[in-house]
Amino acid sequence: MTHHSDAVAEQALLDGTCAVIVTYGNRLIFLEQVARAAFQSGVGHVVLVDNGTDYVVSEKIKACTVFWGMERATYVRLECNGGSAEGFAVGISVAAQRAQTRHIWTLDDDTVPQTDALTALARTWVLMGEKPSCCLASYRQDKRTYIKLVKSNKPNAIQPNSFFGFSIQDAFQKKSVKIWKEGGLECRSMEMGAYGGLWFHKEWVNRIGLPDSRFFLYFDDYDYTLRITCHGGAVWMCRESVLKDLEQSWTQAASYLHPWLQIEQGVIRPYFSLRNRVYIEKNSIKFQSIYYLNMVLFLCIKVACRTPQSILYHVTHPVKMMLRWKFLIGAIRDGLSGNFENNLLK
Repeated sequence: MTHHSDAVAEQALLDGTCAVIVTYGNRLIFLEQVARAAFQSGVGHVVLVDNGTDYVVSEKIKACTVFWGMERATYVRLECNGGSAEGFAVGISVAAQRAQTRHIWTLDDDTVPQTDALTALARTWVLMGEKPSCCLASYRQDKRTYIKLVKSNKPNAIQPNSFFGFSIQDAFQKKSVKIWKEGGLECRSMEMGAYGGLWFHKEWVNRIGLPDSRFFLYFDDYDYTLRITCHGGAVWMCRESVLKDLEQSWTQAASYLHPWLQIEQGVIRPYFSLRNRVYIEKNSIKFQSIYYLNMVLFLCIKVACRTPQSILYHVTHPVKMMLRWKFLIGAIRDGLSGNFENNLLK
């Protein structure tokens, strides 16, 4: 393929890419930056999903859509916040139904792509053979799992018998990371990945459907990408396609207590994070004894005894911590039993 035909193919990929951005609450200051950066990256269209924002905010989001023009942007509103799972399910569905859409690029409303982020994905896809089965993911430079993937080739995968990614068998696990390099580009294989920066052919919507809205929040993206890799697809993280997070994750809040134990975090985030990851991992349990050992060790070492101050806090606030642990154990039980009642939202 000549340089000119390469450039034509890459431009067609940019034009055929539809970005899907889901927002909620009052995050217009982030949303505008992400959408603007997506257009600067070269996307042909953006679907903005309004996940149950207040009237004033929704009117401002609609105004942005009008400013960019109907040929470049589509506004979709959910009357109630259905979480990231329903938001992306609706956005991906709308994007896939557009005749002009070839690829879908999912972006969080606080992850800003660098100017050449989409070009790097398009170039990579062309060099990899332009196979619809091949999915790519942008590099989240602030996401710990992506940093470990790049720096130490730690697989972003579900290990057998692991609990929240922890396993005493880690040293003996055989899953490895494949590395692809060509034309100054570098990619690493992933078994699963986040919505922020995921770029995939819309053919996958016909093959595996939409994200599972039952997850509501957290790890619904891992579930969706696992469905891709389980159905013969490949997910590669492209090092040269970079996204920057505008906001720090709630799991990185400065505290001597683990985020699940921080009362100020409320119950929704810890519950869905724990329940959903447990639900995904339960399918990889080969030996229950090892799984429960991993669970106990993780909860003791990583959560309860995270710091000396955490141990002291448990001693000085026994009732508060007992209630919190009862709640966490309930989330684990719901994950193992596949309980998606989501009573916290009622």
